[in-house]
Amino acid sequence: MRYIIAALLIICSSVSAEDYNLGDLTVKKSFSYPTNGRSGAGYFTLINYGTADVLMAVTADFPRVMIHESLMQEGVMTMQHRMMVQVPGQGQIEFSPGGYHVMFMGLTDGWAEGDEIEASLQFKNAGTLDIKFVVIARP
Repeated sequence: MRYIIAALLIICSSVSAEDYNLGDLTVKKSFSYPTNGRSGAGYFTLINYGTADVLMAVTADFPRVMIHESLMQEGVMTMQHRMMVQVPGQGQIEFSPGGYHVMFMGLTDGWAEGDEIEASLQFKNAGTLDIKFVVIARP
């Protein structure tokens, strides 16, 4: 019975995940983790079925929203702000823990499982794509 319930939970969570499309661009698996601090992060997979584009910015209703990249430098993990991210034609980019991610700063309330964080991805050529980051439990 436990296995059946676990399988149903996995199926239901994958069904509720929404894909977002803008021309040749698709955003899949947009999520965040719960936070009770002053910042949170957003992750997603960006697939480009067309020609190269550039992710110019991410906007949301928070005091500061930035694209960051986590990098290991001389044995220390650092975060560096990225003004833009090249989106290769016929390729994909992972925004994931330990790599590219969206930083939401200046939060006044924490995020709990099930919350949805609305944001807009602004591309140089494709335009603006509105998405939601669903807050999920940490693995």
